Amino acid sequence: MKKLLLLCFTIIPVLAFSQKAKIEFEKTSHNFGKISETGGNAVYDFVFKNTGTVPLILTNVRAGCGCTTPEWDRQPIAPNGTGHIRVSFNPLRRSGPFTKSITVNSNAENAVVSLTIRGTIERKPRDPYANYIQSIGNLKLTASNLNFGTIKNTDTPEKTIEMINLGEQPLTITTTPASPHITVTVQPETLKKGEKGTISVKYNAAAKNDWGFVSDKLSIGTNHGKQIEIPVVANITEDFSAYKADNYDKAPVVKLSEDEFDLGILAKNTTKKHEFYIQNTGKSDLIIRKIKTSDDQNLTVIPAKMTIKPGKKAKVTLTLKTNDTPGKKAKIISFTFNDPKNTIVSYRLSATVQ
Repeated sequence: MKKLLLLCFTIIPVLAFSQKAKIEFEKTSHNFGKISETGGNAVYDFVFKNTGTVPLILTNVRAGCGCTTPEWDRQPIAPNGTGHIRVSFNPLRRSGPFTKSITVNSNAENAVVSLTIRGTIERKPRDPYANYIQSIGNLKLTASNLNFGTIKNTDTPEKTIEMINLGEQPLTITTTPASPHITVTVQPETLKKGEKGTISVKYNAAAKNDWGFVSDKLSIGTNHGKQIEIPVVANITEDFSAYKADNYDKAPVVKLSEDEFDLGILAKNTTKKHEFYIQNTGKSDLIIRKIKTSDDQNLTVIPAKMTIKPGKKAKVTLTLKTNDTPGKKAKIISFTFNDPKNTIVSYRLSATVQ
């Protein structure tokens, strides 16, 4: 009797240990082949069977990236029962070959199973008008602004805007530059249905006679009465090509008597002046190309002269107007010079208004 009981207690744990779920997939990899980027989600069902002796429970199914979404049976799958994991892949804004993995966790004897989907995404056909980003009715343009970037004051760069008439009627294009240093050529001036053309814009930096970041506008319209303005911008710098590496000693050199000053405590709605000097320690004329302040309404900057001879200096008079707002005030003045090593020099003027 004791031997029988001992045999029973030995067999029962072995039987309990051997009773497990087991997940077997019909296939663990699927190739979609070629799919379209704009054809919607690619979907495949991975079918599996529980070949074990106890119910199968999928505890988690996770994809390797957000473009792949798995859905699975949440209920236990009885022995010999079947289930499926539906995998959806989103090809939008993707192209070329892809391989994605899905990890399946369960209470099965083979607790972790990896599934794979693969294929090749064919890019959607390119919109033939995708580059035409600006519209004036049925006239489409390839630019909504013109940025000439950094150019020298002697440059005359040119940029081209492509255009197309997508309407049924002919369009006559008109352009109006806001400034005389901008020259525009339209070719052809009238576009037939579906016809393409160009708007060429030439920028004369010398005629602009300005420095640093500058902005203009160009009006473009059609005979249908529609019109837009596009910005034309550039950053104009001095052409220092005349100064070679071996003759920089012949260039002008700017030196300020000070680069900042505190006017102290000022009353509201008053005016205070201050003076400092700009000196030319170089060998050729120093030219003040441009003066820009952080507060054009309340701060004026008047140099005694715009061209300073070698070895000479010029007085600069600053006039600050305080308003009725108390507190610490700081104004920045930016000078642009023809000094090749110090093209832009800043000066700081501060005060406390009570």
